[in-house]
Amino acid sequence: MKQSIILLALLCSLWSNAQNKTTAAADKLFARLEYVEAAQAYQKLVDNGKGNNYIYRQLAEAYYNVFNSNEAVKWFALAAKESQDAEFYWKYAQMLKANGKYEEANKQMAVFAQKAPNDQRAANFKSNPNYLSKLLDKQKAFNVKTIKINSEKTDFAG
Repeated sequence: MKQSIILLALLCSLWSNAQNKTTAAADKLFARLEYVEAAQAYQKLVDNGKGNNYIYRQLAEAYYNVFNSNEAVKWFALAAKESQDAEFYWKYAQMLKANGKYEEANKQMAVFAQKAPNDQRAANFKSNPNYLSKLLDKQKAFNVKTIKINSEKTDFAG
């Protein structure tokens, strides 16, 4: 029994070390906040058949940080197939909102609220989960019109 546990620990250690070597270059770019380059490096790993939950999450985070909401949503969805921390679901919800997917965003916010019940953002969501649809349903308060004194140039430049 002890030998099985030691062997399992050794195998896990080797797999973890291999994972670190596989993603080392991309992780270094990510750590230096070079998110575009990091995303490209992680994408190459996925293209080479080395994609896993860690890489999917890193891709989601990289695209989140450069506000590429379409790509972020794609990778958040893949990473969400395994349980994640609360902040993951909050970020996923923000990217879904940016893409106009409010119902799906509410589902992710509900997971966030469950995982972080004491977070103020969770409390705000619980108190008014459909605030976006209420905002979108409001009538415009004013109309913007072009008047004769406007030009095609920047009128306020000095």
